[in-house]
Formats: sequence, C-alpha cells, structure tokens
Amino acid sequence: MPAAGAPSFGLLGRPITPKESSRHSGYPAKEIEPIIQPIQPSVERVRRHREYYLEGGDIFFLVENYLFRVHRYFFERESPVFRKQFADSALNGHHRVGSSDNDPLVLHDVRTDDFSRFLWVFYNPIYSIYDATTEDWAAILGLAHHWQFSEVKALVVRELEKQIIPSIYKIVIYHRYIVDRGLLLPSYMDLVSREETLSFEEAKDLGLETSLMIMTAREIVRKGEAPTSAVNASPDELRSIIRQVF
Repeated sequence: MPAAGAPSFGLLGRPITPKESSRHSGYPAKEIEPIIQPIQPSVERVRRHREYYLEGGDIFFLVENYLFRVHRYFFERESPVFRKQFADSALNGHHRVGSSDNDPLVLHDVRTDDFSRFLWVFYNPIYSIYDATTEDWAAILGLAHHWQFSEVKALVVRELEKQIIPSIYKIVIYHRYIVDRGLLLPSYMDLVSREETLSFEEAKDLGLETSLMIMTAREIVRKGEAPTSAVNASPDELRSIIRQVF
C-alpha cells in the first residue's frame, strides 16, 4: 500500500463519451493545476497493472487501485505539467516522487482504462499504426489536453480526423479540449444545413453559446424562411456564413 502523506498528483482527465455527452456543456474545460495531496487509504487491494507494469520502468503511478510502472522519460520529455511537478518536488526537498510501489505518484480523477489507453500511445507495439475507436481517442485527448502533451494531442487530432464522428459529439469534444475549430467546419455545416432544428438534448450537449451560433447561422442561411425549410445556399455561401457567425 502507498505510504500515508506521500506526494500525489491530482488532475481531471476523463473525457466524455457519446452516451455521457448530455451531461456536459460543450465549453472548453478550465485548466486544472497539479496539486500535492495526501494519499487516501483504499479499501480495495492495490494490484499491479497486467499490461503496464514494466520491468525497467522508473516511475510508478497509482490510478484507482492499479499500480503502473513505466518510463519517466516520456512524461518529462512531453509534458511541462509533469516536468514542473517533478522539479517542484525536488526543490521542496521531497524524495523522488513515484520511486517505488510503496511511494507511487497518485493520479486522482483518472480512470485506469483511460490511463492505459494513454500509455498505449507510447508503447504501441505496431509502429506508426494506431488503430483505436473514437471513444479511445477521446479518452487519450482528454488526458493529453489536461497534462499538456502537445505532440500526443496533435496525434489524436490527426487520427480523429480520419474517422466519421457524429457532428454533435465531435463539436463537444473539440470545444472541450480546445482543438482547432477550423476542423469543425463540416460539422457546423451539417447542423446548419439539415432540416431538423437542434433538439433539447443536442442544445444541452453543445452549450448555450454554440447552440445560439448554430441557430443564428440557420436563420441567416434560410433568409427568414421556416427554420426547417431546405437550404438553397451553395456550399461556398454556407461556409462563408458559418465563418462569419463562428
């Protein structure tokens, strides 16, 4: 079990899933600073993760009730958040954080499955081929954004752009994790040009600001006609209107 009072690392990293999206506003998430907190005793037995407890690993993480042993190098190289955490620990006179099973670096508010998905980016056995579901990439994107892994985030976006993603869900995750909104133009066009107006649940998912912009663009493109009427604007005209509104 981890020693009481050992340093820990608290970050919110879990992204939404399509089934959960109605509980989120669609606004970009507020950045959360790393903090040191005491480890809370767990009533469950701590286990070594089956896949990511690696011999030769030199950093130990505790996520929920699983110990991960991986390579510190990736976290120091890629993430200014972790670099600062490691540096602050050394400056404050703490021993090296995450140095053993008994003294792991605790990641609060992170799910075991999501962290293992994130590690897969670095330990993918098939070089340069990343085959994952949209939900997997969304989980990785959430952690990459909060921990400022810029290269991982760029990889995730490239892979998401290869997939067919429902417009509402794509807008929500791209807004939440501050991805280039220029990539959302086709999704905005879909919602503006379709005959159906936004449903209550869709508007709730997107948030007030985005929903109002979509409704505004729908009114402009229909030029005062019924909100469910067909769109007569050309694709170029539609893109121009959306760029003006968004």
